[in-house]
Amino acid sequence: MSYNRRFTRRVAVPYSGSMTVYYPASQHGGSKTVYYDGTAYEDVEVDIHVDTSPFDASVANCNDHVNGLTASVGAMNTAQCIAITENADKVSKSIVDGFFHTVRTDLITQKAELEQVIEARLLLLRQQAASLKEKQQTMADDYARTTARYQKIFSDLNNELSVRIHEIDQPVFNLVKDVDSQNDRMLHTDMVQTTVTMSKESSVLQAQISVATIKNHALEAMGMAQKFLTSKAISERTIRDTTIEGAGKEKYLIPVCFMRTESDKNIDQRCLVPEYFSKNDDNFQNRLCDTLEEYEFPVQTYSETEQLQSYIQIEMANKIAGDDTHSCRVRDMINKMLNK
Repeated sequence: MSYNRRFTRRVAVPYSGSMTVYYPASQHGGSKTVYYDGTAYEDVEVDIHVDTSPFDASVANCNDHVNGLTASVGAMNTAQCIAITENADKVSKSIVDGFFHTVRTDLITQKAELEQVIEARLLLLRQQAASLKEKQQTMADDYARTTARYQKIFSDLNNELSVRIHEIDQPVFNLVKDVDSQNDRMLHTDMVQTTVTMSKESSVLQAQISVATIKNHALEAMGMAQKFLTSKAISERTIRDTTIEGAGKEKYLIPVCFMRTESDKNIDQRCLVPEYFSKNDDNFQNRLCDTLEEYEFPVQTYSETEQLQSYIQIEMANKIAGDDTHSCRVRDMINKMLNK
């Protein structure tokens, strides 16, 4: 925008000098020099007109260029953000897929190892279960015999205690009989009061004797019952700690290795089972081979193949850990046969 400005300022100008004056010849003719100095003041006014139209046009042009540059920078920033986001998504997807693949492979390896451990422990548990069932049956038979023996003992004790109680109380019965006869005799004399007192004391004494006898026999019976119940509780606890619940109808699976080799039109079949399953039956392996020969084995899945390969690699790392030529050749041959 154009504008006008007026500037006013007082200017001070110092001055000094000399002047020589000549006058005509006369009696006192000649020349004279006069010196002067001072300061002169003058008010100066300056009018200035500033035309800003070219500058305004340049600013407007620059503003247009800046706006265009801003739009370009914004578009470039948006495109860059989109590209960064897409690349980040690709990198994240690759990292996540790789991580989950690694985790899945690790889990499959651990699963294979744990399944081998579980199968071995299950086999041991089945053997222990069979042994415990035999022990359970033996203990049940022993318990039945012990129960029958104790029942006979208690029956004999009851009969013997009954006989002993009658034998122990026989003097009391005789005393009562004598006292009754004496009371009958004394009732016909003048000692009626004495007879009544003696009869009362005899009754109290007889009751105390009977109570003491019953308490003694009851304590003996309770002691024997306590011993029996203690022995029974110990037997039940032993049975409970050494047996497991079950109806005896569980199915047991045994590990079997079935191999079929074809060479020059000759077929060789072998079936290997643990010795403790076949030692009592010589034809067990032959019958099992005949059964497996007619069995149609299912197609091995990818997860089973991967699990088998992981297990074989772990076993080779543990059993063939050397770096010599022989160990390397054996490992290469196993991998070659495995990948056929």
